[in-house]
Amino acid sequence: MPNQNTAANKGLGFLGEDLYVEGTIHSQKKMVVSGTVDGSVFCDQEIVVSETGQVKGKIEGNIVLVAGKINGDLLVHERLEVNVTANIKGEVQVPSGKLLIQEGAKLDAQCTILYDKT
Repeated sequence: MPNQNTAANKGLGFLGEDLYVEGTIHSQKKMVVSGTVDGSVFCDQEIVVSETGQVKGKIEGNIVLVAGKINGDLLVHERLEVNVTANIKGEVQVPSGKLLIQEGAKLDAQCTILYDKT
């Protein structure tokens, strides 16, 4: 069988622009959301919500990059980056010093800083 260079072979979950998912998504690898999720997204590694991506529900991951729309709560364990095209409504929990918001991003959220308990 020829070596296929697909997203699945690289350990990448991808929800395309034309896809709509209702429910909860769990991923152990990097997850890219370019479509719409009406539910929660949980990932052990990185979650990317692209410019065309929309999530109506909770997001929890180690690293979260947002360029699309989120209407729900975010729990980020390592780093949150909010792109200029992002629109976030909800509660955001992120470690101290690990929140980057580009100028022009829309953030209508209550932000809670998580401190290391050590």
